[in-house]
Amino acid sequence: YIASTREIEEVSKNQKKELNQLLKNVKDVTCVLSFNSELSLYEVEEQMDIKDDKSLNIMYIFAGSSHKYYTYNHLMDFKNKQLNCSLLGECFLVQNKVPKWILTQETKQIQGFNCYKAILKNEKTNKIKLEAWYTPKIPYQYGIMDYYGLPGLILEINAGRTTMLCTEIVINPKNGIEIKEPRKGKKIDRKTYNAIVKEKSEEFREQNRARRANGGGRRF
Repeated sequence: YIASTREIEEVSKNQKKELNQLLKNVKDVTCVLSFNSELSLYEVEEQMDIKDDKSLNIMYIFAGSSHKYYTYNHLMDFKNKQLNCSLLGECFLVQNKVPKWILTQETKQIQGFNCYKAILKNEKTNKIKLEAWYTPKIPYQYGIMDYYGLPGLILEINAGRTTMLCTEIVINPKNGIEIKEPRKGKKIDRKTYNAIVKEKSEEFREQNRARRANGGGRRF
């Protein structure tokens, strides 16, 4: 199928229209980071029916969607694993590497805690792609999604126009915090997982192209 310039422009307009509609539907989502001295669990609290395009909130996706992130605190061996059961109907337990943080002396107060700023740079452009604020007063290397490994708990992350901010901290809750380690999921590293996602995405695009071609596309 070979599309004309006019058809390409129409597709582009439709994509922009869909994107603008998604941006209009952006709403805050609530996420929870539960932790004890050995393990933390990060997950998005609010669930939604993503089949309904009108209610699709891309902030839910940015915040981690249905994935669960576990960070282990074994002395100096910090590990972060992402449980993803939304790909091909199979669960993967993905090992994430510690980000290459650059620490700064810039500080600010979050929820009454003195926090320090750390940044991540794009390895190709050397531009800042994300900044995190952590507090040494809570001496655990836990954080948001696969952003972890700082000398204190991460309370805020800023990436472009997206901000994830801690709004409440409950220390030593009465019933304690029990986190069960993930038992299911195929264990793979991040590089292997990304290769699988790329392969399946290309297959999906090829299937879409084939469907469009069989739908009566014009040739020029």
